[in-house]
Amino acid sequence: MKHHENPDLLPPEIVHTDALKPGAPDFVETPDIEPLSQDREPFPVWLYLICGFALFMTGSSFTGFEIFGQGLYDQGPGGPALASGSSTQTAEVTDPLVLGKKVYNNNCANCHHADGMGQPGTYPSLVNSPFVVGNKDRLAAILLQGLAGPLTVNGGTYGSAVMPAWKSSLTPDKIANVMTYIRASWGNKANSVTEDEVTKASAKFASHANAFTQAELLQIAPDGPDPSDKK
Repeated sequence: MKHHENPDLLPPEIVHTDALKPGAPDFVETPDIEPLSQDREPFPVWLYLICGFALFMTGSSFTGFEIFGQGLYDQGPGGPALASGSSTQTAEVTDPLVLGKKVYNNNCANCHHADGMGQPGTYPSLVNSPFVVGNKDRLAAILLQGLAGPLTVNGGTYGSAVMPAWKSSLTPDKIANVMTYIRASWGNKANSVTEDEVTKASAKFASHANAFTQAELLQIAPDGPDPSDKK
């Protein structure tokens, strides 16, 4: 048996476009949404600094940077040793030849030149000079009190140029060092001179007021090697 539907009991026909109207029972109003801003927030400066410092510290540990790099990583067995603070300091120079060369360059090379050859007719050569490789007292007398020409050295004659006295400008140890240097340079092969030997020579010639002449030097000792050079 066919049942007839009661039209009063049927739900009203729903038109889909009615749901979009504000008065519709299912209408939900969507809140306004602000568009996304195109402006970017700036990166914090303090974060830049922290990142940069971290990178610097990391890099310095692998490059051996002396201040920050030491001890930041374990080098392990056989790894390169880190330099200590004392190893970076310049070692004190004590070699009398090195010290004597410095004294020579500052006080003597202007006349006798770096090669010790001097200037013909004016400044005598120091190469194989009997006044250099000979008796130490004679050489000490020249340096302490000065030398006045004329002077004959190895067949060469030199004029009246006066070599100044260095006793008031150079200490005994510096005079000893420069004597050692010129006695062992440019082919010269005489032995070294000590500060004590210069001090004794200074006392010995203290009463000699003027520069020595060649005749006076020959009175100190004749030409020939110093007694300490004899075997």
